Amino acid sequence: MVNDADLQHRLDALRKFQELHEVPVSDRETQSPAAALKTLNDAVASAPNAYRDYLVEAVTCYEHALYRAAILLVWAATVEHLYLVASNHRNGIKNLEAANFSRFGQSKTYRRIKKKDDFLYLGEAHWLQLAEDAGMMNRNARQILVDRLNLRNRCGHPTKYRPGREETVVFIESLLLNFLSGQMLNW
Repeated sequence: MVNDADLQHRLDALRKFQELHEVPVSDRETQSPAAALKTLNDAVASAPNAYRDYLVEAVTCYEHALYRAAILLVWAATVEHLYLVASNHRNGIKNLEAANFSRFGQSKTYRRIKKKDDFLYLGEAHWLQLAEDAGMMNRNARQILVDRLNLRNRCGHPTKYRPGREETVVFIESLLLNFLSGQMLNW
């Protein structure tokens, strides 16, 4: 856990770094958010019907500064995308079930995966681990997704957490550029 003094020191160091290496920005209020919105709109244009509505709604939420809602919707689109990749991959469901049985087959809560809808009975962190075990993604990809899942959980449960615009931009762009694009997926 970072204490207040350590956080203040880090912020001071960041300010000093920014002053030394300032990059010209024409409009600090709109430049970064506009880029994120363009990325999000590009994703909407190419998204399959299975999750396009999530992204359309995420755009509306983002434009109205409803950042928690935008995070939830982009996460939902990402999960649906991962489920589609897994179920459309030759032997994808079979590979995930083999990983599931290997890792959790002796558990009392083990549930066999036979079809895409069975993914809904697995916790998302559990499913991401199986996707790594099955070779759909590597450890780095899974860790990024677990980090994003943690933020999604802070936003989707009554924690009083409020993400800011920049944190939302990072969340959205990291998922769109690395996962909805397929960049960090092996299947």
